[in-house]
Amino acid sequence: MSFQYGSNAPDIKNPFKKEGLLYVASGIAILLIGITALFVLRSQIAGQAQSAGWIHLIICIVLLLGGGGYLTRGLLKMFRFYVGRGIPASLSKNEARSEKHVAEPNIAYHVNTLDQMLSGRKNVTFHEPVTLLDRMLYSIYPNFIFLPYSMRNYLHLVVQNAGYSIIALLIYFLSLLSGSLGLTKLSSTSFSGWLGIALLAGLSVLWVVNLLSVKRVNHPRLFRGSRLGIVWMTISAVLLPAVGELLLRQGIEPPAAPFNPTLPLILLFLFIPALTAAAIVLAKYRSDLYDPVTEVSEFREHWQENVHPKDFFRSLDMEFANIRYKEFPNRVYRELSPNLQMEGSMDKGSFVGDTIQETQPMYKEISEPPSSKHVRLYTAIAGHALVVLSALLLFVLNKQFSGDLTFQSLFNGVYFPGLLFLFGSSALTLAHIYWAEMHFTSYLIQFQGEGTYTESKISVGMAITDSTRSENTIVRTSFSPWLLVTKLVTSTQASSGSGNLSGPRYIMSMHKADDMMDHLTEKMKTFLGNRETIATALSPKDLQSMQTMFTINEAAPSKEQLRGPEGSSINKIAGGAERNSDENE
Repeated sequence: MSFQYGSNAPDIKNPFKKEGLLYVASGIAILLIGITALFVLRSQIAGQAQSAGWIHLIICIVLLLGGGGYLTRGLLKMFRFYVGRGIPASLSKNEARSEKHVAEPNIAYHVNTLDQMLSGRKNVTFHEPVTLLDRMLYSIYPNFIFLPYSMRNYLHLVVQNAGYSIIALLIYFLSLLSGSLGLTKLSSTSFSGWLGIALLAGLSVLWVVNLLSVKRVNHPRLFRGSRLGIVWMTISAVLLPAVGELLLRQGIEPPAAPFNPTLPLILLFLFIPALTAAAIVLAKYRSDLYDPVTEVSEFREHWQENVHPKDFFRSLDMEFANIRYKEFPNRVYRELSPNLQMEGSMDKGSFVGDTIQETQPMYKEISEPPSSKHVRLYTAIAGHALVVLSALLLFVLNKQFSGDLTFQSLFNGVYFPGLLFLFGSSALTLAHIYWAEMHFTSYLIQFQGEGTYTESKISVGMAITDSTRSENTIVRTSFSPWLLVTKLVTSTQASSGSGNLSGPRYIMSMHKADDMMDHLTEKMKTFLGNRETIATALSPKDLQSMQTMFTINEAAPSKEQLRGPEGSSINKIAGGAERNSDENE
């Protein structure tokens, strides 16, 4: 659950207002087209064109549902952006008492992974590219490896689709060139038309299967692809012309192609480079903003104190509570539960304890260059224009249908609107993932401590004249603390509606945090320095009781015999001895 109400909640602006306004505009436009289609449907039914009426009924439903969906999505993006005390998602499972019951399905790291990152000064978030096309692109722009997963997934899919499409197109051109030179019979028959239709169908399936949707690119894991994908794609593209040439040489000639695929292919290969270029430009702008350092502040020392081992951990745990942001509980990824083990007897042993905690992440606004904002806005506008145009084209092309269904009319009425919608929605996804990224800063702290302890007794006030005494068991602790502190910059993808900030959060960079480390160590030393070893009475009532007991002790008969003033038993004996001595003289 992303929204958890509290009177002291973080304040984050809605990042989707501009995007929502564009969705509302396109939704209204598509709804108007759908309403117009209803009037056309009414006239067709009046003219008793029943087959055309059924087709237009389906188109009306599609347009009305699509327009209503875009309008609803736009309004949701413009409504209040609810931010609660449970945002953003934790890096690992939160073991704090107040959060143990909360389900956290979008955890990006295991607690042992965080331990590894702190101890090894490394960031396991980033993975090198695998496929040939990705490696080629990342060699030109090395900083692309530091992009969040959603942006890298989009880049992987769009570059893969574009690369496969270009390879298939080159093989298609080579087939036509070999036919025009007389090396093959492909160009002299209708097989060249069927080859173009097969290329068009294969590329359409490729882009639909690897759909660039928000849900797909926001996958919590990184798409890395297969090294052999481009090999199989090339083999498949080569086999089709080869099989066709073999059939032609056997005297098997296919019938005439039902339509000319030239115009659909031209439109397809106009959209592919435009979308790929927009994705690379936006990724270039965003990758320049990242500073992927992996620095950790470290404190190591050896202490010997007359305190119980648990006091070390308790002092740090209390200080963790003092550094909370707006009284948000810290994210506890590994609980601080020190383990004491006795060794041979009750008065000596060893201990060890470890904890990993993160302070409440604070929102950090991304400072983008104006050119990046312009490209993102223009990409979104172009995407909405293509979507609205696809709705208009769906209405216009099918309005001319009078009942005679042909393959050409069916293809024109489905393919061209579908092509515009496919690349329009892909452009909207591209703009959305750059609108939705949010950065947070927090401190990730790991405290490890181990050592040994021994017990001994100390007593104060043991003289015969003392009326009170204090007996204390002193624990002598030899402690080796190891404190690792880093300031994280994390990234997550926001969404509209419920659970708007509950997506996975990834670590982008790790910076030194000497100020926080010095603060924690200083507070621990102050706490340990103020500890008392000998127990004393501090309350006024205890002091008054001790004074009363002292008075009673002074009035006891044993005290009277030991007094030295005149009139005491000792003085009388001493005086008598002096008189006897004088008389003898």
